[in-house]
Amino acid sequence: MERTQPTDTAMESQLSERKSAPPLEQAAIDEQLDRMFESSQFGANDRRRAFLKYIVDETLAGHADRLKGYSIGVSVLGRSEDFDATSDPVVRLEARRLRRELEHYYLTDGSNDPLVITIPKGSYVPSFEFRDVTSAPSDKPDRTGQRGRSGWRAPNWVVLLLLTLLMAVTAFMLFQSFETESLSTDQATTDNDLWGDLPIVAVMPFNPLGNSAVTSVAARGIAEDITTDLARVQGLRVISYASTAELSDGAVDLIDEGRKLGATHVLRGSLQTMADGYRLNIGLVDTESRGEIWAKRFDYKTKDRFDTQTEISREISSTFSIELFPELTSRIEDARWTRRDARILYQQALDIIHPPSDPSRFDAAHTLLQRVVRLEPDAPHGYAGLAFAEAHRTWFGLASNTDETRDLIRQNAEIALEMDTASVRALLTLGILEILMGNPQPAINFGERAVEQEPSSSLAHGYLGMFFLYAGKPDLAITPLKRSLSLDPLSIRRPYRNMLGVSLFHAGNYRESLDTIQENLDLGGPFGPHMMAYQAAGNAALEQFDQESEILESLAAMIAEGETFPLRRWLEKVIYDPKMIQPLLDEYEKAKALADTR
Repeated sequence: MERTQPTDTAMESQLSERKSAPPLEQAAIDEQLDRMFESSQFGANDRRRAFLKYIVDETLAGHADRLKGYSIGVSVLGRSEDFDATSDPVVRLEARRLRRELEHYYLTDGSNDPLVITIPKGSYVPSFEFRDVTSAPSDKPDRTGQRGRSGWRAPNWVVLLLLTLLMAVTAFMLFQSFETESLSTDQATTDNDLWGDLPIVAVMPFNPLGNSAVTSVAARGIAEDITTDLARVQGLRVISYASTAELSDGAVDLIDEGRKLGATHVLRGSLQTMADGYRLNIGLVDTESRGEIWAKRFDYKTKDRFDTQTEISREISSTFSIELFPELTSRIEDARWTRRDARILYQQALDIIHPPSDPSRFDAAHTLLQRVVRLEPDAPHGYAGLAFAEAHRTWFGLASNTDETRDLIRQNAEIALEMDTASVRALLTLGILEILMGNPQPAINFGERAVEQEPSSSLAHGYLGMFFLYAGKPDLAITPLKRSLSLDPLSIRRPYRNMLGVSLFHAGNYRESLDTIQENLDLGGPFGPHMMAYQAAGNAALEQFDQESEILESLAAMIAEGETFPLRRWLEKVIYDPKMIQPLLDEYEKAKALADTR
């Protein structure tokens, strides 16, 4: 389905906010640009530096409304006056690379800079965030028990956490503002078809009554815990909390939003602060009839907030799964978080490793996950996270694929599984280890075990699909990848849409493959030369040679400017069968030949 790039609404909203904001400190911004351009950690080439300078200068001059794909393409990237930004993705691709390079800079040399410059997705108008940077002793844990590396100086984990949160929240809110509407009822129906008659539940954020920050934290914690518990109920499907977390009862119709997400039921509620504790009112609503079919009230004391919160989520999950759906098998385990700060660090660490192509991302994640282990040494999460992150570091060639490396990864995964036999990340890590040893079928077996243990894990379904793809079974990869997307429909950080497009291509569904890759591009998901090769090959297979030529021209322009991509190496990490990758290599060679003529 064709989609237009939804930049105008988001841009107008930003411009309106800027008109009421205090004047920007131009001297400080110029100093920040100079600081970035002098840093070896800011890897942007001259063209992307000019891109950044142009959009900053135009914004400061009050011309943010002129920052369109066309004006940037012509003024910065050297495109001719007949440039069409809708058919030539060069501006969007350059913006994506620049965003990644900015993120990398602020994770490394820029971690203590007083000004953060970002380019929110869906817009080319930069954002400026001034911050007070205080010096604090850095937390540098002993790493000798994990990898034995030396010489790398980790940034202060608190600064890293705050910066990651800033970037994630900014990007998600802008994305949410223009993408939620695109999830139509038709799409929801398609998602439901994947699960037959199984109930699909969306746990919505509980409304904190009053302005207490503690109440807000408690409300979110209860909703997250309930989602985690329900995700392990056999026969029930639960939308990832990442796709519901930013919704608010006061701003949107939660029942309608749940239906858009593909849910058959919405769990919603409110948390009220009382003199000596809290009162939680919660109810289950059928999204089709909009009727409330179950409701309950819970009261608990302030001093017992965290322990009681755990028990409340257990009772709600058990009541929900057993009383409402008695035919389902409830298997709620005790692998719980006892510290919220550890959970936040864990989530941020595993977000940082995407895209998994930058060593500094893994170093930062490693530091955070080691702290998680120290905060919760008797819980599986930190060990599973360390194993998962280090497996990806090795999978993408940023660590040596040796017996010693694999043994260390396996050791952490097995520690996690001893504590929690249903640890999805530990099971998927063992699957990745099988890939590292060239054993695709055992990898599939681990992926299937992960899905069995946590049927509502978008992560488990997504990696099972990727394991099938690696094994040369793209037709079997399609269903788990679609299920992964239906469980977390608003996710843009994970590569599942791209992997679905790749699987559809190798299964011979070229039209659907092109539509899926374009959908990922429109949503602002990960994209690069590897996916352009799939676009070119898909159009060639459909004998749409004009479209193939347009893609190859854009790819050739990137190659001519020195931006090579190790396509063969990337494909070999994704696909085990060398015969399957040859059409993609052929397209890339065509683009390189075009680049040589320039």
